[in-house]
Amino acid sequence: MTNPRSFIFTTVAKALFFLLNVFALYLLLRGHNLPGGGFIAGLVTAISIVMLSLALGWEEIHRILRLDPAWFAVVGLILATVSGAAPLLWGRPFLEQFMVHARVPLLGELHVGTPLVFDAGVLLVVIGMTCKILFVLGKSTE
Repeated sequence: MTNPRSFIFTTVAKALFFLLNVFALYLLLRGHNLPGGGFIAGLVTAISIVMLSLALGWEEIHRILRLDPAWFAVVGLILATVSGAAPLLWGRPFLEQFMVHARVPLLGELHVGTPLVFDAGVLLVVIGMTCKILFVLGKSTE
């Protein structure tokens, strides 16, 4: 069953999808010592995907992803677990952070470490579970 799509809503949803994901990237990268991080970035990205699915239809979003969204959640859980358990290899406590400080010419000083990997894992879990729920609800309305 096809439904007519609003050109204005579709165009605005595509533009907001891009802007919301840039904001989610900002939240992901800022969140280690300040509010934000993987969970809130995942929620912002999930909202953008839900909005885009309202504009394009859940079938189109599923076709764009090409994977079962549960795989995003599985990869996210693996990333979060590995980043938390990595310090155990050196006899350090679980979830202790390791940071690498680097100076990049155009970006300046970068601080990258296991908290970023953990937050990226949380981001993938939130996106994967939200998309999975969205697709199940979309199929149930057929």
